[in-house]
Amino acid sequence: MNNPQIAFFQSIKAVLPEYQNLALSIAEELGISTNEAYKKIRGDSNLTFQQIIKLSDCFDVPFLYSPKQSLSVTFSYLSVNEDLDMIGYLQNLLDNIKAIKNSNHKHITITTDDIPLFHFFKYPELTRFKLFFWANSTSNLEIPFSASFLSDEIIKISQELHATYLEIPSTEIWSKDTISGTLEQIRYAFEAGHLSDTELAVKIVEQVRYCLTDMNMYAISSKKTIDPNHTFNWYNCDVLGSIAYLVDFKDRMTCYNRFNTFNYLRTEDQAYCSQTKKWMQGLIMKSVSFSGQGEKHRNKYLYHAFAECDKLLNEITNG
Repeated sequence: MNNPQIAFFQSIKAVLPEYQNLALSIAEELGISTNEAYKKIRGDSNLTFQQIIKLSDCFDVPFLYSPKQSLSVTFSYLSVNEDLDMIGYLQNLLDNIKAIKNSNHKHITITTDDIPLFHFFKYPELTRFKLFFWANSTSNLEIPFSASFLSDEIIKISQELHATYLEIPSTEIWSKDTISGTLEQIRYAFEAGHLSDTELAVKIVEQVRYCLTDMNMYAISSKKTIDPNHTFNWYNCDVLGSIAYLVDFKDRMTCYNRFNTFNYLRTEDQAYCSQTKKWMQGLIMKSVSFSGQGEKHRNKYLYHAFAECDKLLNEITNG
């Protein structure tokens, strides 16, 4: 698409709930007639610079323009600041994931060497531990972990993130070591004395097992809930190369790249997203499917993962 203004309006349309009309929303925000709004949406009437800023701020959608087919890509920055504003970070993430869920057409493809955060958000102790570990790695603080780490409000937002993700069709591509990262974090925290409560450590490892059991159930039915629209495809690829989330809205895409443990760079540059999509499709071609009829390979993967959990449980309980 060569017209950045038309692409801009398509990006806005993608984040609107199904019941909300694009032209009426634009007309109301800019204080113009519906007819004029339609002209701007079609590209027959140009937006002013002030109107672009107003719409970008209102709908949280960037206006993207690359002069002369420049190879530069514009990213927005989703991160936890130096004050560790976890509530702000998670609320921002929740707003993003809700906007995806409310879109007419959506699908998330994830490549990851760590359990996608939405899965462990179902379990309070595991959620607290993962966010504790990330906070320590981000701030270089050496604080002890306890069951009361983080507020109930953070747990509530996390569980809402989990529930929302379940309602979005998705494909996940895990590496052979995806489970190892979380288990090594638990092992390190326990051995370093940050996680000194043996009973709590055991509970956290058990919740990792519950996550894997959830994954098995999603894969068996190829969906995450009883709703057949909430489809789920699970793959295993030995080598991934990066952690990325690609949201496909049919007429446009958004890509999230993870860095610095759990911060994200987001872009709606369609050329970049298209390259990412082709890369992910290539990975799928080289991957083993765990969904539906992929029972043999899935069971082998899970058997190894559960064995790793049991090994860590034995280390924790027997010293």
